[in-house]
Amino acid sequence: MKPVPLTRRRIAPWRKGVQWLVTLLILGLPFIRPGGESLLRLDAGSRTLLFFGAKLRIEEFYLLLIVVLILVFAFLFVTMLFGRVWCGWLCPQTTLADLADWIERRTRNLPAPLRAALRQSSFLALSALVGANLVWYFVAPPEFLARLAAGQLGAVAGISLAATALVVYLDLAFVRRRFCKSVCPYGRIQLMTMERGTLTLEFDPELKGVCLRCGACVKACPTGIDIRDGLQIECINCGRCLDACRDVFAKRGTGGLIHYTFGPVGADGSRPVNRKALLLGGVLLLLVALLVVGVTTRREATLKVQRAGSGEVKRLPDGSLVNFYSAFLENRGGGARSFSLQAAPLAGYRVELVGPVRGITLEANANRKIGFALKLNAAPPPGTQVELRLVSEGKVVAASPLPVALQ
Repeated sequence: MKPVPLTRRRIAPWRKGVQWLVTLLILGLPFIRPGGESLLRLDAGSRTLLFFGAKLRIEEFYLLLIVVLILVFAFLFVTMLFGRVWCGWLCPQTTLADLADWIERRTRNLPAPLRAALRQSSFLALSALVGANLVWYFVAPPEFLARLAAGQLGAVAGISLAATALVVYLDLAFVRRRFCKSVCPYGRIQLMTMERGTLTLEFDPELKGVCLRCGACVKACPTGIDIRDGLQIECINCGRCLDACRDVFAKRGTGGLIHYTFGPVGADGSRPVNRKALLLGGVLLLLVALLVVGVTTRREATLKVQRAGSGEVKRLPDGSLVNFYSAFLENRGGGARSFSLQAAPLAGYRVELVGPVRGITLEANANRKIGFALKLNAAPPPGTQVELRLVSEGKVVAASPLPVALQ
């Protein structure tokens, strides 16, 4: 009979540490505000995604698309390499269910009315916190708290807060692990993507004769499965059965029969390489590189121009030609800046801009429409274009052509 390896280290402290770290990160990200803006937030009012110092407007859809692709490929990469480690170690649903279980254990010996009151009030408080945390990713926490205190949270934010809190409360009070076992599609996706080299939690079949049939692993499992029956879709890779088995065998001076593994060991002692996960990892790195390049090379300001709505063209007594335009300016920088509009020289003609084209101050992430006129002396030939430049601190930050109409 194969000897049982001596392994006594428990997984639970590591799992709880990861859960606390992820929870604090999710709760704290909206409060981390370098430069006065959240690290991660979708500002619906300005249609801007605040993404770790970068401000991506809806017009920059290609960058938003890259962000979405990064999330998708990261999901597939983690699933294919580490299996359901997300479910057991990182998922907020698991963390909330663990908190609910802890609350029930702590109140188990209290009188029934007090026990019920403490449990339900705790579930309501957790639900409200989760709902508020979701809204913080759309409304900055200081603004959220001020609006909430003044009773002016707004219909969309208020309904989102109430609906999320209600769903989370029902989950904590009635659902919990049932969601993982029967509703959550992640386990089905994991079974479709896993390979021989995917990390799994398994009972060593070669040590089956050593098993004491104590049932400790089944009692410890939050989803109620028996790890000895092999890989099952309900397993969330949390490692509770591993700890339970090690605790039992530690009294005998030996290790447990359950362990994490990246596939079976080959004849030469090696393990299978998860080639698909490596490929996905390469694609993920490429997407991250593209996002970094896209964010670092994006323009700090934009300029778009169109003819004025009337399309009017004027000819002055001195022979000058006047065209009317509307310019749309956007400051994509992290602070307020002053801009000016300037027309590039046109050989043989005197070019002049008429209107509020100097000292245009824009706050960070703000935009403005400016109406102005282009005056040319004398009238140019058909097809002439003049370059309009957006200048800040003596540097041209954007430019756009102005087609000149003769009539």
